[in-house]
Amino acid sequence: MSPQIRFLQCSGCRFDSPSWEGPEEWISQRNQDLWKTFETMLLICQSEKIDLLFITGNLFEQEYARKSTVERVAKSLGTLKTTSVFIVPGEKDPYVTTSAYRLAVWPSNVQIFSSGISCFNLKSHNISVYGAGWTAYQQDGTILNQEYRVKNDGTIPIMLLHSKTADSNSPQSFPLSPEQIAASGLVYLALGYLAFFSGIQNAGKTIWADSGVLEARNFNEQGPHGVIVGKLDQDDVELEFRELGQRQYITKYLEFHHDYKAIIAKLLSETSSEEREQHLFRITFSNPVPKDADINTLQKLLAEKFRFIEVDTPQTKVDPQFGLDFMTPDFSSSIKTSPEECNYLSLSQIYFQKIKDYQSTAITPAEQEQWELIKKIGLAALEQGRISYEN
Repeated sequence: MSPQIRFLQCSGCRFDSPSWEGPEEWISQRNQDLWKTFETMLLICQSEKIDLLFITGNLFEQEYARKSTVERVAKSLGTLKTTSVFIVPGEKDPYVTTSAYRLAVWPSNVQIFSSGISCFNLKSHNISVYGAGWTAYQQDGTILNQEYRVKNDGTIPIMLLHSKTADSNSPQSFPLSPEQIAASGLVYLALGYLAFFSGIQNAGKTIWADSGVLEARNFNEQGPHGVIVGKLDQDDVELEFRELGQRQYITKYLEFHHDYKAIIAKLLSETSSEEREQHLFRITFSNPVPKDADINTLQKLLAEKFRFIEVDTPQTKVDPQFGLDFMTPDFSSSIKTSPEECNYLSLSQIYFQKIKDYQSTAITPAEQEQWELIKKIGLAALEQGRISYEN
């Protein structure tokens, strides 16, 4: 009986992306956190004698990727002398003409998939690693179909894809149905796309899982983040999710009242001193906040107990023309406690200001109305997690 193959799976590093939610000084901190987690992952590969490392998409943020960063990643992966590394580019770092992957000479132990399904045979491990990368910022259709099946050549077939499962009518790029996965003949399918660990899933005889992103980037990605560590042979797949993320984004929902000491006491009772020092917190009130509320004072009192915390008081408004409830942020309500924090603008605030600039150039009432609608839809998407694709 051949020994089990040990592998590690991760996704969503997005190196060089500026998209970290929090005050300005936390952007630098979160970049350091990402590198620390990435290096911890490499140490696991070395200390636990990992045979295969799977990176299933969005290793870089193509728009912002720097040559020095790509070279640092390539050099780091090259230190894994006994680990074969397989990478599938995703929608954030597609293998296009100007791809970040072209900015470095990759070590011999690293293989990068591009368009169409290709296969690398590792005779030393009796395994075949299939994969396909994104070659555009938006992919249409599915990489698998009901007819696709891996070769029956006696090797253990594994596939890497930056995708998620969906029904056949889903507009999701690279949708995979359970029927397509089951028909593939794969022993294991390593997916990347989701923000969170998918859990251990199966379609027919094929086991599949998505590790989620390595580090959370915003308050929509709350909870643990990390990697999958697994073992497999021809007949069995064993998976373990291992939390590696340095910090979590945590939202606390409270009822507002003027007894600030009681609010703080409740928060302290629900968190440890270690959590208050390590994680990023947001306070959201479930009831309307009176206009005379002294949020500044509450924010300052909270800042004495938490390394980072912000008070958020969004207001729900009904658009009379379209009858839609838009969660419109009150940008004056997230109080900052230092000049550095005051210079920080969230993605929603940047979007809001950009649309205001366009509105100021609109000539006719119709143009003004159009930009107002764009503003509301955009803010609703940013604040409620709707996804739009980059063309």
